[in-house]
Amino acid sequence: MAKPKAALPARPRTGRGSKPRVNVPERREAFLLAACRVFLERGVGTATMQDVADAAGVPKILIYRIFHSKQALLDAIRDKVIAKIHEVWAEPAYTYGARMRGMALAARDQPEPFLLVFRYSQAGVEGLDWRKAVEDAMSAYTRERWFKTGPDAPPGADARAEYASRLNVGQFIDMIIRWIEGSDGLDDEARFRWSARIQREFHLASREAFQLGTVELKYHLPGEEPAENN
Repeated sequence: MAKPKAALPARPRTGRGSKPRVNVPERREAFLLAACRVFLERGVGTATMQDVADAAGVPKILIYRIFHSKQALLDAIRDKVIAKIHEVWAEPAYTYGARMRGMALAARDQPEPFLLVFRYSQAGVEGLDWRKAVEDAMSAYTRERWFKTGPDAPPGADARAEYASRLNVGQFIDMIIRWIEGSDGLDDEARFRWSARIQREFHLASREAFQLGTVELKYHLPGEEPAENN
């Protein structure tokens, strides 16, 4: 009796009716970056979803399958940048300027989302919450690390510390934009040391001006030995 033939392995479907697999995260990222380029060139208020589709080289319906509206696309761009801020600011660095340098260098890999969000954060465009989102993200870490209140601080120190933590965000953003663009004429090392000195003076002068009391300060300038490693 003849042995039954072994089943042949299934062949991949080809031709009519077959569809290649779509890498949705990859496509989402491509659409997001295309949108950033369009919004930087034409402006958030002027650019349309059709403009984004044209820049991405796809039918508009494919954009809408991932981002159901222009606002959803703008929110995704904001969230991408805010997530990177949290990632960089959460690092336990005690050198002045370290987080600004880390943010700028990380943003250079994909500068468009960061330039878009940071520029519009500075402009304070109506209808976008980017200014508040960026300020909240950065100031939360600054409040916890730079502006802790000491036991000898006069009454109302917590409110003054919250205010102080937000004062430098605008300058921070402006310096990061110039760092990403390389438009200030400085190399990375000079920029790092320059920004570190500015941050140190702002930090110490603000603590004194707002009477935040006495606490242990662990931060130091680049090249200096920290008082305590932590």
